[in-house]
Amino acid sequence: MITALSFALPAAARAQNVAPDTAKHLLPPPKPPVRRPSPWKASALANASVFFGNSQQQVLGADGKLAHLDSNLAVAAELQALYGEAAVDSGRNVVTKRLWLGTVTANVHPLDRVSSFLTTTYESNLEKRIASRYSIGAGAKWNIRHTKDTDASLSLSLSAERTKAMDSTAVLQPDERIARFSWLGKYHHTFDDHLDITHATSYQPSASGRAQFLISTNTELRYKMNGTASLSLAFTDNYDSGALLRGARTYNDGQMLFGIAAGW
Repeated sequence: MITALSFALPAAARAQNVAPDTAKHLLPPPKPPVRRPSPWKASALANASVFFGNSQQQVLGADGKLAHLDSNLAVAAELQALYGEAAVDSGRNVVTKRLWLGTVTANVHPLDRVSSFLTTTYESNLEKRIASRYSIGAGAKWNIRHTKDTDASLSLSLSAERTKAMDSTAVLQPDERIARFSWLGKYHHTFDDHLDITHATSYQPSASGRAQFLISTNTELRYKMNGTASLSLAFTDNYDSGALLRGARTYNDGQMLFGIAAGW
């Protein structure tokens, strides 16, 4: 027993006198800090469509988005541009489409079942003979469904709008101010790690009861090739009941665009 204690005591003494560098190697490695996903997201899209036949037409487009989302506030800004040309009988090309569309939206408590928001837009549209259209409004958003794979919502808002026509002799007032209601439905679904679809439809009638309204529908299918790049197929159609009175050829304009997108 005395012999056993004589061997145990030096061992205990040696354990208490382990060098600090040696002790560090005996401890488990520290866990890496948990990296939270950034609340900021950005994306850029370039797309185009080309048609051949009786006449040649081509449309080029670009779209940029910047968004911030947390439980207290969501802010999103988007700028869209379209440019199109078509061949005429004389053989030369004429500009048929030139669009600038910007939107900024702020949503308070966006993840709640019902939330409030502010929105402002700017539009310049050659096809609809709009030199400039400004609007600012406020409303409420109802989150119908919010899961990992699916988002669906309905929004109702009231906005003040000012539209200036390109032609000062347009039948419609060349500088018109109206109030509009807006109903907006949005849907997004992710099928798997690569494929997702986004759809949005809006109806904006005049608040004064006059037969003036706007209808817009947008559907986009994206296939993610890697963590950043995606292929995009988009269909858009916009109807403006006052387009002919401003000198436009038709009430609506639409296109199907193919492109590539990048997201960060």
